[in-house]
Amino acid sequence: MPAALALPFLFKPVHSTPEDYSGHRYIAGSFSELVDRGLNDPLLTAFEREVLERAKLSGRIEQADYDEAFARFDACMESSGEPVKLVKLSNGLFRIETTPLDDGETVQSAMAVVTGCETGTTLILADLYGIQQGNPDLLADPYAVARNCLATKGLVGPNYTHEDLQKAMNTPSSPWSSLEDRLPFDPYGDEAQACFVGANMALGKA
Repeated sequence: MPAALALPFLFKPVHSTPEDYSGHRYIAGSFSELVDRGLNDPLLTAFEREVLERAKLSGRIEQADYDEAFARFDACMESSGEPVKLVKLSNGLFRIETTPLDDGETVQSAMAVVTGCETGTTLILADLYGIQQGNPDLLADPYAVARNCLATKGLVGPNYTHEDLQKAMNTPSSPWSSLEDRLPFDPYGDEAQACFVGANMALGKA
């Protein structure tokens, strides 16, 4: 299977202030709004609806519910012959480590299994919990989300911008310039990985 797995954003940028909405600065006006969007999904399973209804009352998704969603996803992947390794990071989020493609297997067929297993388990809940843990300001730009987290952890200085991060991560690597060379921190360390996963960005070594 692919070396790294990225789960897509479920929600389009929305904010109650017209000026902010026009610039797509935020994904929602509040976390409760995101929970309501999830509850409006007509394909919710009973498990997902129970978790989201609890979140609507409490204002947050509990770690135990997130863990249960991933336990169900993990069991589905195992039974489908595509086992994954789940690594829990310092902010409570899971990083998914996949296995190499088997002979004759394609990325498309492997991702079809992922799509089937995340539906009804992690598809909605993982995004919401990731936003809760990694993006409390509900920013739309994942590089800004990651940069703020990295700054909070002291991995980048106050003058390091999300544009700096975006440029470093999108510059093609070469034998003379690896990602580690372009960043002022270890991008594969637990603290940095927690920030990237919290920003809904998958970063794995090839």
